[in-house]
Amino acid sequence: MAGSEHGIYAGMWVFPDPRVMTRDMAGKIASMPRMFTLALGTAGVLFALGIVGFVIRAIGDGFDDRAPWGYYLATFSFVFMVTSAAPIAAVAFRFTKSHWRRPLSRVSELFAVVGILNILLFIPMMFMLPSIGNPAGNVEGQLEVRRTIWFEAPIGAPHSWDILGVIFLAVTAIAILWVSAMPDMAEHRLTATGFRRWVYNKLAGHWYGTRRQWNAQKAGLALLGALYFMLLIFVHFIVSSDYAQSLIPGWKDSIFPVIYSITGLQVALGTTLMILFIMRRWGGYQAYLGKSVFWSASKVQLGLTLLWAYHLFAFFITYWYGRLVVEQNIIKYLFIESYGGVFAANLVLSFIIPFAILLWNPVRRSAWGPALAGLSAALGALMFNIRIFVGAANSGDIYSEFINVVPAAVYPDVWDVFMVVGGIGAAVFVYMLATKLLPLMSSWEVKEGAMYQHMGKFMRGEYLVLGKPE
Repeated sequence: MAGSEHGIYAGMWVFPDPRVMTRDMAGKIASMPRMFTLALGTAGVLFALGIVGFVIRAIGDGFDDRAPWGYYLATFSFVFMVTSAAPIAAVAFRFTKSHWRRPLSRVSELFAVVGILNILLFIPMMFMLPSIGNPAGNVEGQLEVRRTIWFEAPIGAPHSWDILGVIFLAVTAIAILWVSAMPDMAEHRLTATGFRRWVYNKLAGHWYGTRRQWNAQKAGLALLGALYFMLLIFVHFIVSSDYAQSLIPGWKDSIFPVIYSITGLQVALGTTLMILFIMRRWGGYQAYLGKSVFWSASKVQLGLTLLWAYHLFAFFITYWYGRLVVEQNIIKYLFIESYGGVFAANLVLSFIIPFAILLWNPVRRSAWGPALAGLSAALGALMFNIRIFVGAANSGDIYSEFINVVPAAVYPDVWDVFMVVGGIGAAVFVYMLATKLLPLMSSWEVKEGAMYQHMGKFMRGEYLVLGKPE
């Protein structure tokens, strides 16, 4: 590979022959290194433990009472939050025409495959969500219709609309992945064998790389990206509202869905950077991943961290000064008393540690700094979902006007732990399997970027000269 430290700084190498990258990517798809096999096997074992925990919980508790399923709700929300928001990294940075994002695009787009898992995980949640109307009828001290974002008129609300939102989001993400990966599949079908070749032939179709096809792909990615962003915010809104706010009597907050989406974007970008670091450090992708990928993405990561803190403060200060009984009880329940320890961990992991890491420029422009901040944000997001969704599932009578008594915290048993690690392991397992079908690097985008740059001399230094076609 030809290059210099400037090439690494730029985030890409200048390739002498594009065929080198094609062969390299094909080899990585077909190979099964020992470390990869071990990680895949571990994720598979965790997946199996999650299934065991789910089955035993279902046999023992059924689905009539949502309280035993609090950690399942939290696990789904965490996996959904990360995997649904991840494709936005490719979508957003394509819109801004950022060259540094080219090695990042496919890593984030591959999370679309986990969208199929999200649909399957969401199906049991439909049985856990109670109906809007009070089945007990007009009981003194209770609401006839619980507070929710839905009226009773829409057919099947909220259950049918929630599942349709999750399905449409997953389908749109897969469409983005397919349109983006079509040139790579058309290229790899020339050398692939067996099942991969059959898949590439079916999915790549009649792609031959004509000018008309490239223009259609560009337009398709733009339209699908805009649609996906709108769907993401809407589905985050209904999931956070129906499975969190509506289950805590008296909780009315317009800021919480925004915090939910920002948390998802923060942890999704952080998770993408963690995968890129693993690829660079142990996956043999160092020739394709320069430090500017991490440095540039870390600036966005820092902005999302600050946005998270701002919206948390905006929520907290409103309830703190409102001082209504219900507002005080919600603060005690989710922030200070019952889940005070979990909230402290959430605050440290989601804001204090990432902010401290990303504040320093030498750390921010390294490969490990943004990845470490991403790991901290991921753990913080897990604490966030446990605090909110376990609390929502165990908040008491949802047909009451507000919380009269602050409920106690609910801690996990062994089956809850199995479901938490199993849900995360399932997402990792599905994602790793997807890397054996599609390359982790978008070959056509990296090659295109290499055509726009070369190393040039100015006075005594050597610098990267970057061309922008648009």
